[in-house]
Amino acid sequence: MRWNVKPSFRLTTLIVLFPLVALLLYGGLSHLFFFYSQRKEIKREALKYEQTLMDMEGNRLRDRVENMVQFVRYYDSKSSNKIKKDAKSIVNLAVNVTNNLYAKYKDTLDENALKKMIISALEGIKFEGDLGYLFLIDMQGNIFVHIDPEMVGTNIMNIQDVQGKYIVREFTKVLREKGEGFVDYYWYIVSEDRKEMHYKISYVKLLDCYNWYVGAGEYLKYMKRDVRKDILTYIKDNHQFTDGYFFVSNSKHKIIYAPDDINTSGETKKGFLARYVQKGLYRDKHYMAYTDYIPEYDWYITAVENLKSIQKNSDFQKKQNELKREANIKINYYLMLFTWVISILLSLYLSSILNRKLKNYESRLKETNEKLVFQSRQALLGELLPMIAHQWRQPINKIASILALLRFNVDKKVGCDKLDAYYKDMENNIEFMSETIDDFRTFYQPKDQSSVEDLKALILKSIEFVEGSIRKKDIQLYTQLEEVSYSLYQNEFLQVMINLIKNAVDSLPVKGKIKVVLNQKNHIVTIIVEDNGKGIDPQNIEKVFDPYFTTKEDSMGLGLYMTKIIIEKHMSGTVRIEQLSPGTRFIIELYQNT
Repeated sequence: MRWNVKPSFRLTTLIVLFPLVALLLYGGLSHLFFFYSQRKEIKREALKYEQTLMDMEGNRLRDRVENMVQFVRYYDSKSSNKIKKDAKSIVNLAVNVTNNLYAKYKDTLDENALKKMIISALEGIKFEGDLGYLFLIDMQGNIFVHIDPEMVGTNIMNIQDVQGKYIVREFTKVLREKGEGFVDYYWYIVSEDRKEMHYKISYVKLLDCYNWYVGAGEYLKYMKRDVRKDILTYIKDNHQFTDGYFFVSNSKHKIIYAPDDINTSGETKKGFLARYVQKGLYRDKHYMAYTDYIPEYDWYITAVENLKSIQKNSDFQKKQNELKREANIKINYYLMLFTWVISILLSLYLSSILNRKLKNYESRLKETNEKLVFQSRQALLGELLPMIAHQWRQPINKIASILALLRFNVDKKVGCDKLDAYYKDMENNIEFMSETIDDFRTFYQPKDQSSVEDLKALILKSIEFVEGSIRKKDIQLYTQLEEVSYSLYQNEFLQVMINLIKNAVDSLPVKGKIKVVLNQKNHIVTIIVEDNGKGIDPQNIEKVFDPYFTTKEDSMGLGLYMTKIIIEKHMSGTVRIEQLSPGTRFIIELYQNT
């Protein structure tokens, strides 16, 4: 049995701190050296020069992004106004058509015929495919023209949108005050799900006849969609500038637009670009980026610039500073070499100490874990022996009865056939007892290597171990087991299943129910053991897998702890617990190698 050993917190801390201490020592010595050689001043001048270049370039980058954001907002405003203007133009066209027809035929056609002519003329006016349409309503809320046939002939004076706004009343209010105007509200799209409401802006205008008015509108959903397309086209055409480019993403880290020729140095484009989506200025070793956010579109507009040109200027300045430092290179080299030698020697010395301590710790931990395994097996042994005794009681009683019958029939000198039947029945009961002992003995034989096992057969065998307790409480056991093979330690898996099924039995009253499920899907083997017993106290739910935690008087509290250790450490799986109402469910998941 193998155990994964973790070093103690104190030793781990020492391992982590040692390189830091060594680097701190080196940094301190270097600082003293450069202090006396005025290296600090030279370095500060170089950094100041580089920072000046970076600040200038950062300001230029910010100006580029802000100009792009201003364009987006300007175009959005301009496009929204254009859409409103288009809706107004369509309505004015419809009003002119209606007024002209009325003026031309009011004296020659009767009223009904003239109304039909006007309605027919307005029904033929369409724009923006099926999304743009006209509607004709009178001041009492009766609909005469609408793209939805179900709306024609109905009265919608009292219809409210999802925000409680009385739509027609808003129309009539605007019309009475101004004779025409815009109204915003929520309405469904006829060609889509009518239960889903969308934000819409409509323009309405009174007619000269019949106390009617005409309206037309546009859904913001499609207004923004078209505007987005135009803006992205503009960004695609203007995304490049000297040593840089623009890209657009959203709050879900989805790339809306990015150039195709980005050099990511082997990194994925999405991961490369997501690094720079930080509102404001961002800079790393190779790139500088500035990002601004447009909440109306949920867009992050980012400008990224390669710092090669700035780096060249900075490198030139650094070379000039290097000329001032050449006199001190030799001394600095020996000082660093001395520091490295000291660090290596200290590292070797401390590493040897740590190695010895870790080995001692591993040995103690392994010994402790082996003791826990032995204790859990011994505890399980004490719990299984009464079960086996219960299983044996029935066949022993039956054998005694058969012997009594044999003695009686021998005295009566019955035929050999009947005696053979008694002998065979007795042999079957003895064989059952022998098999029980073999299973019990096999369960306690240690195994050093895992093997591919039939999980269904092992689960059925574990049920046999606790069958006596199940029958004693008259528990209803339901199994739903698929044929599944898995590489594991047979006895450890038996120990897990016996622990879980026995826990279920212990938590149940007489005539309770237990369900055991085994299945495999997408290379994940799932085992479920659930019962309808009293469940676990919520304040103890986080402690059930702790060693020595138990609510039973005659238990050591190692069963579920060892179950978790075996599943997670030896089978690379997971085990968790869920509260039912009533009852408890344990879920094991084992992951097959693909």
